[in-house]
Amino acid sequence: MNKKYYIGCSGYYYPAWKNKFYPAGLQPKNWLEHYSTVFNTVELNGTFYRTPKLSDLKKYHDVTPPDFRFSVKMSKQITHILKFRESQSLITEFQALMREGLGEKCSHFLFQLPPSFQYSDENLELVLNTIPNHPENVVEFRHASWWNDEVKRKLTAAEITFCNVDFPGLETCFMHTTNVFYLRLHGNPVLFKSPYESSELQKFSERIPQSSSESFIYFNNTYYEAGYENAMQMQKIVDRR
Repeated sequence: MNKKYYIGCSGYYYPAWKNKFYPAGLQPKNWLEHYSTVFNTVELNGTFYRTPKLSDLKKYHDVTPPDFRFSVKMSKQITHILKFRESQSLITEFQALMREGLGEKCSHFLFQLPPSFQYSDENLELVLNTIPNHPENVVEFRHASWWNDEVKRKLTAAEITFCNVDFPGLETCFMHTTNVFYLRLHGNPVLFKSPYESSELQKFSERIPQSSSESFIYFNNTYYEAGYENAMQMQKIVDRR
């Protein structure tokens, strides 16, 4: 099977990267364009806090290469405030805006749920009935109660992609529910800061299932340089696969 790997960071707009990842003198308005010469995907996490303008989304589309892909984090209004209740129309509107702005480069929507949203039959049904049933929709749970066979079975049946995570204090769980492999590496043991050793990255790469046609791997340990450095390392590792 011809596999495609998309590897990048959760966000790109980090002042700490200035004069390091971003060349001296490069204006922030040009950061995404430069980022896209190194990586082939980015997770837009600013959309969690506010909905961007259509004009800005179109700029993101236009300054990146044809094969570049965006994963978009769903608004916290939907996942953390409403916690999916009465939110179908908001999801439809949000996704329509992203698709209009990012076009064919819009690949996935990440629904990150808070640790307080724990597993129950009711909550699982809420997830299944609210998130559109399609592999482009990715759900990230932050509580280990979701690591169970019933979740795997029902997400697989609904064709919703499970987000594999490495997160401090949370047992790393790998679950494959669609032909998309999606992994977020948040930094461990120090959230957003800790770098990963090459041996750790190698082990993560070995967990990518043979059945996945596309793999999306995002580094969220972006507080300092670890995020982009680890992403570059992972690129080299998967190139050898």
